[in-house]
Amino acid sequence: MWLDIDMRSPVPIYDQIKRGVREEIIKGKLKEGDTLPSIREMASQIRVNPNTVARAYRELEMEGTIMARQGLGYIVVSDGEKVRDSMFDTLSEELKEPILRLKKSGISLDKLLEVIENIWKYQS
Repeated sequence: MWLDIDMRSPVPIYDQIKRGVREEIIKGKLKEGDTLPSIREMASQIRVNPNTVARAYRELEMEGTIMARQGLGYIVVSDGEKVRDSMFDTLSEELKEPILRLKKSGISLDKLLEVIENIWKYQS
């Protein structure tokens, strides 16, 4: 499993790992019942401290995306649709404040939708 981690990003590495695992589930590359790489294996693959991977796995487990199984490691317990819905709910909450700030500053809904459409079409 290969995750794209940007060491220069302001997003903490453990969050990037969580997002990467979620994206792999949503894309169907990881399915319910699949085993994730061990903490040490993942840390070695992406060249980060094992504690960083452990934190990401722990948080994914707390949200119900993966589960630790004695002797088996971490197993995916959530399907892509559930993960997508959860991710949408989280992102909707994160977007609320910036959208309200834009509204208060007089930006029209049409302008906001134009920006969103441009990002959707032209950003990867």
